[in-house]
Amino acid sequence: MNRLLACALCLAVIVLPLACSPKQTTTTTTNSSQPAPTEAKQSSATPETKLPTQAGEIQPGQASGSFTSRGETVELKYAYAGRAERFGTESLVVLLTDQPIPPEAVAEEIKSTPLLEGNKIRGLEYVIDENSMWVRYHPSQYQESSSNKLKEYKLENNVVRGVDDNDGDLSNGRYPRSVKFVATIVK
Repeated sequence: MNRLLACALCLAVIVLPLACSPKQTTTTTTNSSQPAPTEAKQSSATPETKLPTQAGEIQPGQASGSFTSRGETVELKYAYAGRAERFGTESLVVLLTDQPIPPEAVAEEIKSTPLLEGNKIRGLEYVIDENSMWVRYHPSQYQESSSNKLKEYKLENNVVRGVDDNDGDLSNGRYPRSVKFVATIVK
């Protein structure tokens, strides 16, 4: 029995160090830590070059910025565009809103703005043609027109984009706006 106990003790002395050997610990540590540096390299290399350009970009259907009307600032998040008759001519209409327009209502909203005029949503309504731009604030109904186009204005592949920075100088600063948008033209 003493021999059996001595053999078991001997075996424990031999097996236990092997189970806890630095080689296994190193292997385990190396295996668990190897993916982390690789992931860290991927995270730090790829996004550092791509994130700054993607962070400022907005996607079709999105707007960013705000306008002030009657002392109230309205944040704009959604962008819609289509063709409709305004001022007796077929024009490009761009709607920037604080709330989404239901998909089934977009065409009618571009045509006659029932949600904006009914004060159900707030936003800016742009009418853009070859030589001018007109903008109306909803719900105040304040309007401006000018021969100036939007900054960074581009219409390409049924997508319209632009930037409008206006300090409200025509209205003594009461109706400033600063917006950026990208909208797909609905048919």
